[in-house]
Amino acid sequence: MLPCADRFLEWHVTHIYHRIFDEFSILDATNTSRADEFAKIVRWLEFPGCLFQRNDLVLDSEIRSEGVIKPGLYVSVVLKGAGMGGPLNGVERTRYSDNSIVVMGLRTPSHCGGQAARGTYMFAAGLAFPYSSIERLGLQREFLDLFAQAGSDQFAISLKAPARILAMATEMLTPTVRGRVEELLLSAHALEILVRVISMAGARAIADPVGDIKRRRLRAVRDAIDADLRRSWTIPQLAREAGISRRSFNTHFRRVFGMSAADYLRTRRLEAAKDAIIEQGVSINEAAYLAGYGNPANFATAFRKHFGQAPSRIRALKH
Repeated sequence: MLPCADRFLEWHVTHIYHRIFDEFSILDATNTSRADEFAKIVRWLEFPGCLFQRNDLVLDSEIRSEGVIKPGLYVSVVLKGAGMGGPLNGVERTRYSDNSIVVMGLRTPSHCGGQAARGTYMFAAGLAFPYSSIERLGLQREFLDLFAQAGSDQFAISLKAPARILAMATEMLTPTVRGRVEELLLSAHALEILVRVISMAGARAIADPVGDIKRRRLRAVRDAIDADLRRSWTIPQLAREAGISRRSFNTHFRRVFGMSAADYLRTRRLEAAKDAIIEQGVSINEAAYLAGYGNPANFATAFRKHFGQAPSRIRALKH
């Protein structure tokens, strides 16, 4: 069941996000709407017909988005950042991290949501292609084939971003030209990213050898990691838990969750440490311990690399 209409605070106003949403809200931790603020970093590209959102910011609050999204293909090339999102009914929500591509496909209007924690540094190029644009580009067959392979009207996956797409996203986020030249460059990159992502998503669906039983086992392993982040997990141990050979475990884990098991564990530990700093006010040394680091300096380096800010800066934001 969809939330009541009054939860979608921007629904009654004509807004740039209405190109892709039927109803939507973007709220911070105090339930204050942030839609107009984020709309300032969004533009519509007439060709190929998509929204482009330039994210280069540190979140000063937890951000939660929710809404009914129109059919289409939604792509985020994440150079820096962490969070999760996707359809809220019927599909497992997808986590994302550095140098990843998050792809969400919708064949029918769908209730979706996402969230990212306070202090997260987001450096990502977001592209939203409504189905009408995909149809005008003549890519409707390739688009619909993705759902035939997924066996559902919606899917959300995370892919490792190849160097070519990372380079295009970087140029879109930090343009060196302006005016009409910038518009053409953004349009060219948006179209190429769309085509490459459709190809990558289709190839993954065809080649993915991870069966339902293995997926269930891998999800159980992920849940075990989440339940006991302090445990000294090892790859051989996790592989045994999943009933998968050590040699192929990381390959299967990456296919299902978009990152290796080691990267997932590191990301979750750093997220837990950041939450402890913000919510519980723990010291940097205590946070390092929570993240499994014996050396606070090594923890600070990893934290800064992941979130784009030093843990001391995050701690200062709390106050």
